[in-house]
Amino acid sequence: MKIVAVDFDGVISDSALKSLFVSHNAYCKYFGSKVKKSFGGELFTFDNWKEIKKQYKKEMDYYHHLRSYIEISGDFFAIIKIVEEQVQIKDQQEFIAYRSQLQFDSHFFRELFFKEKEKWQKKSFRKWFFLSPVFKEVVKGIQRFTKEGQKVVIATSNLGEAIHRAFQPKYLGFKMDIEDIFDKNFGKHKAEHMQAIAKKYGAKLNEIYFVDDQLSYLKGTDTLGVQVFLAGWGYCTKSQKEEAKKAKIPIIEEEKDFYPVLKEALS
Repeated sequence: MKIVAVDFDGVISDSALKSLFVSHNAYCKYFGSKVKKSFGGELFTFDNWKEIKKQYKKEMDYYHHLRSYIEISGDFFAIIKIVEEQVQIKDQQEFIAYRSQLQFDSHFFRELFFKEKEKWQKKSFRKWFFLSPVFKEVVKGIQRFTKEGQKVVIATSNLGEAIHRAFQPKYLGFKMDIEDIFDKNFGKHKAEHMQAIAKKYGAKLNEIYFVDDQLSYLKGTDTLGVQVFLAGWGYCTKSQKEEAKKAKIPIIEEEKDFYPVLKEALS
């Protein structure tokens, strides 16, 4: 049994700005009155979001650069701190070094992060969903695989409940059972997700074809025998692509290549 496993953030959905929306608000609440004037010191709302994106384009662009270094939700704290302090971070190693010297309660911030996300989803899931676009060619590819009878599952660091509502015809164009979403409750690393997927569906690990935009998740997963692919349209950097090539991890450069590359691999 062959299975296509796909990451959500960065592969299906360009959710970078959604995460900024949530993490900035969580950060402001974490520090309270001590927070500096990053993005004007305002909490983001559905009403002011469009204007703030225009007004703070430089900060938004730098955030996009930093988003490539995210590994876990607590890393958003480091990103907002970097933007606020105007620290120059050039690569993954510098980001990890900066993150390691920060003194903060990562568990508490992570809880704030997910509470803030849930709050805005409840206010209007429709407005929440359309804060960021989806990668349409990837969505079309998943739809084609599904129609062909291919098993497609989601491997995400997100909460399954948080993204499951998006898998409806009016949002992503197709349905998916929540049982087919393997979230952070299955482990911190995607390698643990792959093992859970193989066990649930009775598949061999080398029959799983996994696409993610985070190189750190592909490394350690490929050693299990899983067929891994780096999504070049996601949040990975040029240096991460170069590293992937050295590790002989295939790169699907553009979203339009998602379906044909995987189709060929599956056959």
